[in-house]
Amino acid sequence: MNERIMELLPKDRYRIYLEDSLRQDYVQALTHLYQPLIGVTAVTIYQTFINEYHVQSRIRESSTHHALMNIMNLNLDQFYEDRKKLEAIGLLRTYVQDDENARTYFYVLIPPFSVKAFFQDPMLSILLKHHVGDAQYKRLKDTMMDEQRLPENVQTKTRSFDEVFTTIIPENPDLAETLHSQTSADHQSRDHVVDFEYLAQILRKYNIPDQKILTHQNRHYINSFAKIYQVNQLDLEKALLWSIDDSYCLSLQELHEACQDLYAKKYDRVSPKLTIKHDAVSSPQLEETASKEDKLIRHFESITHRELLEDLSPTGYASEQEVKMITNIMHQHGLPQPVMNVLIHYVLQKTDMKLTRNYVEKIATHWARKKVKTAKEAMKLAKSENKLYQSWGTRRTSKSQRKEVLPEWFKKQKQKEKELAQEKNSLTKNRDIEKEKQELARALKNITSKSFEK
Repeated sequence: MNERIMELLPKDRYRIYLEDSLRQDYVQALTHLYQPLIGVTAVTIYQTFINEYHVQSRIRESSTHHALMNIMNLNLDQFYEDRKKLEAIGLLRTYVQDDENARTYFYVLIPPFSVKAFFQDPMLSILLKHHVGDAQYKRLKDTMMDEQRLPENVQTKTRSFDEVFTTIIPENPDLAETLHSQTSADHQSRDHVVDFEYLAQILRKYNIPDQKILTHQNRHYINSFAKIYQVNQLDLEKALLWSIDDSYCLSLQELHEACQDLYAKKYDRVSPKLTIKHDAVSSPQLEETASKEDKLIRHFESITHRELLEDLSPTGYASEQEVKMITNIMHQHGLPQPVMNVLIHYVLQKTDMKLTRNYVEKIATHWARKKVKTAKEAMKLAKSENKLYQSWGTRRTSKSQRKEVLPEWFKKQKQKEKELAQEKNSLTKNRDIEKEKQELARALKNITSKSFEK
């Protein structure tokens, strides 16, 4: 039996919906890109549906497929087959509603890809190339894409979100400079706001499937919440774990509320406001007159420790073991990323480019206790405590140098044992002397007796 007869009859009604507004180049995309794949009839049905959508939106009633057949001069079997092509290529979604008296189809039109999106889609672009041939494909792409390419020697000057905006507006104007220095230390480049690798390690530590939690969509929201509410890595870790339910699903609403609470507690405000930083625009003259230290500080504030290690490596490759070690130390001691960058740079310069965990952790502990929050503060402290840190790095502790702190009772016991040993040795020595005297006396007696016998 014909499949179409079971699925579709001329008396069946239909209504048309448009999912989104059509792009200006949709006709060009349909004619030159989709038509070689699905054929002219399917494209004609799509364009007819667009016109029918505008008609139905005015009269607000459905039509029959018989009327559609007359409009298009097309039999229902051919319509049914080409309708399936539109569905399969992603231009149409079909729904049906069965009532006692009638059956109604709902056709939802999906706008075609833009020209650029079509050529970026691996499946559609490859199929088009096979259908039209290499030469025609290249001509279509060169003509329709019409890409404007920048010269090769240009340098990017685009400002990132964090360079221009902040969500912190202090109530007390006197605190503005302090808050700015704190937030500039917490900020990283736009692409490195959240260390998702570290979050994945934390989730695995609690036997939570990180791939289920850190999806592409969830990463986008987590990144956005961290930016808006100025949430550091440690607080974000706590908020994330708090927002995961027993079935290992992340509640974005609870995460949002947790980040909002953290912001309110930290800055005494319920909601953040977007404002422009005072130093967002710096003149070229200021850049030229900036000292080497200022430039180095800005460099430390704009990169991650992975990028720093890559920059300092002759191969451009950072050891994963060193990256994980630094990440763990940074989060354990709550040091901002720029401060950690200063610490890495200092240690490498003082230890012939070697990163020793104990040495790094010892300095990190000191800086955490000193509450170092900015790269500038870290560099100042490194200079003032240079001799101390060098002594930490050069000190070698051997077994002979270790001084054990012994309890008093243990010392007395050892002293008593020593005295008993000395007394025993003394008695033994006296007995030995007495024995030697007796043997000597016997020897003399023997010698004397022999003399008298002669």
